[in-house]
Amino acid sequence: MTQSAKYASVSAKIGAERSNILSESKLKALSESKDLNDFVFQLKDTVYQTQLARNPQAPSGRKLERAFIENLLETYIKIIKNSPPSVSAYLVMMLKRFEIENIKALIKAINTELAEEQKQAHIYWAVEDYFKRRPIFDDALKATDLKKLTIAFRKTEYALALVYGLKSYEENGATACFDVLVDKTYYEKLYYAYLKLPKREKSHALFYTNMESSSYILLTLLRGKTLNHDTNWLRVVIPDVHFLPNETIESIVMATDFETALKIVQKTTYSAYFEKAPTPEEIISNAEKTFKKIIYNQAKQGRVAETFNVGVPLAFMYLKQAEINNLMTISLGVEAGLKPEDIQSLLLN
Repeated sequence: MTQSAKYASVSAKIGAERSNILSESKLKALSESKDLNDFVFQLKDTVYQTQLARNPQAPSGRKLERAFIENLLETYIKIIKNSPPSVSAYLVMMLKRFEIENIKALIKAINTELAEEQKQAHIYWAVEDYFKRRPIFDDALKATDLKKLTIAFRKTEYALALVYGLKSYEENGATACFDVLVDKTYYEKLYYAYLKLPKREKSHALFYTNMESSSYILLTLLRGKTLNHDTNWLRVVIPDVHFLPNETIESIVMATDFETALKIVQKTTYSAYFEKAPTPEEIISNAEKTFKKIIYNQAKQGRVAETFNVGVPLAFMYLKQAEINNLMTISLGVEAGLKPEDIQSLLLN
């Protein structure tokens, strides 16, 4: 089968979904909403109206965020199901990211002793239905402590990460260790999914995989330095497989403080992403935004440049993700009473 034939179904689906992408003028109008009711009203004739209608109560930033992500997940699933089997195992990692978020949400919910129905409200069930893992998450919802949660996931790829996370939690009482360890599991799976792509497809996925993996490692290490994490812990949380030179990672790990670590990062190909700012936290935050911007720009270029390869669905999925991020930013800005121009300055465009 030719490449064009393999991608015919997903190309048609992307064409239909792309017509639903909101224009810059629409985003601008949304940022000028008087309040969240006005914001929702302006979205009534868009692709988001179905999800928004599921919760007709007074809108809030949190409720709207859930509606937007539910739409994103539904779109991702459509794209994955219509993509060639040879690349769908890689594309599914875009969906897998939200399973990680489901696990993190459960950890926080259990640690704060939320009731089971409250825990359920934090789970994106479309993801678990796709992966056929609802029974596992049903068991996890019943967990009354983090040890029982760990047991619920004992037959999944997250088992080892959660066991190590539990050990750290029992020693220091902090749940942050769980987050970074399940993140580590994700980025290792992403790397191996990339390796399993057909040779002709790898070059079209390399940029996205590299940027996702490398940004996670650099930002995690620098955050670790601001928190004075010890070197052994930093080594534990870094994925075993990645694109960065091992020597660079080890140098950052061994750096005596944030400033020393930053100087090492600034000698890499990502130096321009880490510009000076008043505080380490701002440097890291700005760098994270820059990574997202670069990925978004690549997706915009890929929308035109890529033809009949994995770059086509990837570019669209990242563009859709950027739109969701923009909508969440606008809704939160409107809710907080920010000026339209201040909201617009925060958008990916």
